[in-house]
Amino acid sequence: MIIDGSLGWAHLTGFGPFLSKATFMTRKILLAALFYLLLGPIAQAAPAPRYWITGDGVLVLAGQTIRYRSVEGEYDEAGLRRINALFRADFGDPQERMSLRFIEVLDAVQDRLQGGSYSLKSGYRSPRLNNSLRSKGKLAAQSSMHMEAAAGDLILGGVDSSQVFDFVKSLDCCGIGYYHGRHFHLDTGPSRYWDEKTSKTEDKTPQENEKIILQPDYDVYRPGEAMEMKFMRATNYPIGVDPKLEIIKKDGSPTGKFLTLESPASCLIVEGRKQARSLKARLPEKLDPGRYALQIKFCNRYDYAKMPESILSREFEIRKDAP
Repeated sequence: MIIDGSLGWAHLTGFGPFLSKATFMTRKILLAALFYLLLGPIAQAAPAPRYWITGDGVLVLAGQTIRYRSVEGEYDEAGLRRINALFRADFGDPQERMSLRFIEVLDAVQDRLQGGSYSLKSGYRSPRLNNSLRSKGKLAAQSSMHMEAAAGDLILGGVDSSQVFDFVKSLDCCGIGYYHGRHFHLDTGPSRYWDEKTSKTEDKTPQENEKIILQPDYDVYRPGEAMEMKFMRATNYPIGVDPKLEIIKKDGSPTGKFLTLESPASCLIVEGRKQARSLKARLPEKLDPGRYALQIKFCNRYDYAKMPESILSREFEIRKDAP
């Protein structure tokens, strides 16, 4: 299930309303929000969001009410810095900031389930910290999305974790883990779900990039727009990548069009994590509106026996009214 943001922000898509956080908002703000909702479509339509699943732009985390996105759709740096600090992510490094997609999903879940404040058990993890947790027998996967700044182990105030699990599972958008206790794991990796018996985090067998994925930074783009993307869940470097990424339609058929990564050779060698998280290319100017994915082919595979020959990226959408 995908929540379409084409009609505006959370209060227009079903991931609201603002009343879900009424205990944290003044009556004046509520009245202003209602006024905007009623008259906004007449005066000026809200901009199309960058993500399919969005909240109202306000996240309540560790008892703090943080506005990270304005009603006009602009992300607020001060708010994002506060969120990153709570997750212990380095906002000063653009490649290590908490994923905006992840923040929006957290917000949407909080709004839809009318939860209180999130309590954070575990946020961003460096590869060193993740490896340390694994060596101590903790629930930490080899290719954990915590290392991608796109995961958290949390408690949602006033909402049973089993309810969060069921709701996120119904969205078919993310990873959700439920450990039959108060907290749950949520990430914006591939759609999957597990509990403490099926997580397989204790597996010591080298993955050799078996679970590698590619994610565009946004869900929604304009034709001709620059796209930044990241390899995630990679366990081994270097990685050889064919710099020509074919654009594939939602039904699996090829478009015959490509994005091209900058590379002096026919096989781009991604040497490490930083490079893997800062890939850039430009979409074709002529690309029909619709849902697509990128087909990535690997070259010079470095004897990673489990690494796939090719993968499809996370889906994205082309819309002429994208921000």
